[in-house]
Amino acid sequence: MRLIQIIIEKAMYTHIKVFLKAVSFSMLLALASCSDDFVDVTNPDALSTENYPGSVNDLEQLLTGVYGSQHVTGLYGHNMFGKILYMWSHTADLSWQGTPTWIALAQNNSQPNDGFLNATWQDSWVGVQRSNTLLENLASYRENLAKDSEQASLNLIEGQAYFLRAWYYYNLINIWGESFIIDGHGGEGKGVPIMTEVSSSLDETQLPRATVREVWDFMIADLKEAERLLDGNSWSGNDLYKADVWAVKSFLGKAYVYTQDWNNAQSYLNDVITNSGKSLVPFDTYKEMFNGNNEFNSESLYELNLNVDMTARGGSATSMGSSVGMVLAPSYVGDNGSAAASAWSNVFPHEKNIQRFGFDEGHYFPPGTEQVSPDNVDPAYVSNSIEARDNQTVDPRLWVSCLQPYVDSMIVSGGKRAISHYLDIHELDMEAWSFRKYINLEGTETEINMANGSNFYWLRLADIYLLYAEALINNGNTSDALEYINKVKRRAYGYPVDVPSPVDYSSLSDNTMASDPVLMNDPLKYERWAELFGEGHWWFDVRRWQIGDQEANYYERVRGGTIQWENTDYAQPIPILELNANVEMEQNPGY
Repeated sequence: MRLIQIIIEKAMYTHIKVFLKAVSFSMLLALASCSDDFVDVTNPDALSTENYPGSVNDLEQLLTGVYGSQHVTGLYGHNMFGKILYMWSHTADLSWQGTPTWIALAQNNSQPNDGFLNATWQDSWVGVQRSNTLLENLASYRENLAKDSEQASLNLIEGQAYFLRAWYYYNLINIWGESFIIDGHGGEGKGVPIMTEVSSSLDETQLPRATVREVWDFMIADLKEAERLLDGNSWSGNDLYKADVWAVKSFLGKAYVYTQDWNNAQSYLNDVITNSGKSLVPFDTYKEMFNGNNEFNSESLYELNLNVDMTARGGSATSMGSSVGMVLAPSYVGDNGSAAASAWSNVFPHEKNIQRFGFDEGHYFPPGTEQVSPDNVDPAYVSNSIEARDNQTVDPRLWVSCLQPYVDSMIVSGGKRAISHYLDIHELDMEAWSFRKYINLEGTETEINMANGSNFYWLRLADIYLLYAEALINNGNTSDALEYINKVKRRAYGYPVDVPSPVDYSSLSDNTMASDPVLMNDPLKYERWAELFGEGHWWFDVRRWQIGDQEANYYERVRGGTIQWENTDYAQPIPILELNANVEMEQNPGY
């Protein structure tokens, strides 16, 4: 775990600091050689465990660090979308072909030595360790220093810490857990270690893997404690980013769906729908809310708060922004008519996703085209595409999620540029669009210091509606389930959410926009795919439904080669660095 590296780094840092202090002390002694007075080199203003945390404000600072870990490099600061979840779910294909382990991720062939996956593992454990540090220090402060008037504030901090610890474990168990809980049974396979205390030595980090069920039970217990501590509280102003009781209840509902505890799932999700006061935003708001606009809206239940940061590049521990957009960045028509990168521009939507949204309007380059150029675009393609968009014969969410070549545009240095066939895609018969969610629509990513400020929606009401529908289906209430699925679809087509519409599904096996065997006649699965496309949920859905083989058969290949699916691919390899550092750690099967 990352904790092991932290302890080693801390020891190395302490060694260096002692050496430098000794050098400084020698210099001071030389300067003070004419005096017999003792030279005091300590800093009375420095933080130490003896005086920090010494107030509720200090604990709030520690809490800020726990929130901040959500968007460091290995998580939503950089890796989680274009390099981790987008690869396994085939949300994206790679234009960049220079990193073999990245290509292997896209082929469902993750490697134990993969640096991106290792960073996700390490940074998840940093989040756990920071949560534990806060909880331990809060307990000490409550016992030794707290005033009676501070107890309510301490409860709020503690509740958030439990929520956040469960959030880091959610990523760990859904990436590395080797088995599933089905209809309340199972889950005896290996999960991840359960850490509830701050380790003070290397030996204390040598922990075996708990079972999958034990980890989920631990997470649910944390969330139940968060529910108790945050009950009745609401946030406003600068605190809107913090988890409230409705975020906790939504997370609990999701956890119960993932563990197939359908009664508890239905109860918690219904509570959120009925009592949280949340509502789906109009389509025009929905379309823009993934690009830094309309944040903390009526649909949002928990979002990772980010800001454009001109002082630190996105993805670092010191930045308020994310560099995910650098990887997803669109490509545009350059001055010479060819594709130009707006940032790193490494990944683009897998072409079969365009088809899955129901797009069948031909291709922008006629057969036989040999050069990327707007001059070679078929005019009929442009007019047909605009007509399909206006008449909604294609799922409107395609254009919420993606930018269409030679139809859509982006801003570069203050001016409009047409979106191009994606950078470095030499296959001119391929649908090579660009991503739209979580990029900067007002300019390029480099113009905002690689520090995109678009918040990540981790829990929103549309997700809750679809999870609730799934719970209802499994509890035998198919009519209400269909209604909640239709609510989500109605919003996507601009119809009032709560009344029947011409686009409603008539049954749970009705035709969808998809034409593939996985989603063609499954409105629940299709709506989760289309509504939440590019938001990092689909791999976790594929995993818990265990439809990885079907998805691999649909997507078939990425530009780097054929998708190589094995059922052991649901659980990713424990990084080799962790296996070397923790003698109790065991590798997942298949690696």
